[in-house]
Amino acid sequence: MFVIQDERYYNKFGVFRNRIDAGNKLANLILMHLDVDKDKTDVVAIPAGGVPVASAVAKKIDLKLKILLVSKILFPWTTEAGFGALSMFGDFELNESAIRYYDISGEVVREQIEKTREKIAKRLKMIPEKFLIRERNEVAFLVDDGLASGYTMLVALKSARKFYDKIYVAIPTASSHAINLIIKKCDGIFCVNLRDIYPYAVADAYLEWHDVSDEEMLEFFKIKN
Repeated sequence: MFVIQDERYYNKFGVFRNRIDAGNKLANLILMHLDVDKDKTDVVAIPAGGVPVASAVAKKIDLKLKILLVSKILFPWTTEAGFGALSMFGDFELNESAIRYYDISGEVVREQIEKTREKIAKRLKMIPEKFLIRERNEVAFLVDDGLASGYTMLVALKSARKFYDKIYVAIPTASSHAINLIIKKCDGIFCVNLRDIYPYAVADAYLEWHDVSDEEMLEFFKIKN
């Protein structure tokens, strides 16, 4: 297990122009430190924000782009923050400390999990079959646009282990808390912009930031392959 970062961007804000720029910088970091076997390696994106990043990484390194659907289990009063995550394969993790802190009932937890399941089912119907993970390969770069709490990536790692022998987490930006959460679950981490700062927000690493819609996400499947 290792963590490779770009020291030039440690604790910096506004590092990336956008998600494509983030993907290119991430690919450069990978290529500087690792010999990539293109026939045995996939770039696996976590939608929706991870798709533009992963698409740029896949294009620059000339790897196949795959999709692993994982979605936050959201607090009922927000569309951003969550208390866990669920994958397309049914794997999930709950942030029990957050559930206790906000005094979320078991009924509400179950309701929010079901809403997340419905969201994933809807997205599954949109994504072309050839991009979904269905077959084993040896190595994966698991990509999102950033890690705040790390729970989404934790679930992604659990599901990806069904298909890959070696998994590297590749993210443009992450909090030190998220890195500590996932480090023992993967074979290595590539992170351009590691920030040991509280409060942490993924968006602070980007000069241009917006939520990636399903429509925008689908455009990247037309570009790749």
